[in-house]
Amino acid sequence: MIDPDEREQAALRAALKNMAELMAEIGWTTRFADLSEAQALALATAAVDGFQEAMMASAPRPDPEVPF
Repeated sequence: MIDPDEREQAALRAALKNMAELMAEIGWTTRFADLSEAQALALATAAVDGFQEAMMASAPRPDPEVPF
């Protein structure tokens, strides 16, 4: 992502919270190279899911009033 806007930056912060919760379970002193494949995939999933969820939650809602 190049030059994320404010909404994207907020979504990145939300994704970091998801990742931090998982790292608390794994252990903060665990090096990335020492993660199991399942742990690395779980971190990637937490990052992507957290970002997508935050972006969807902050998306403008369409006007329920349809003019036609």
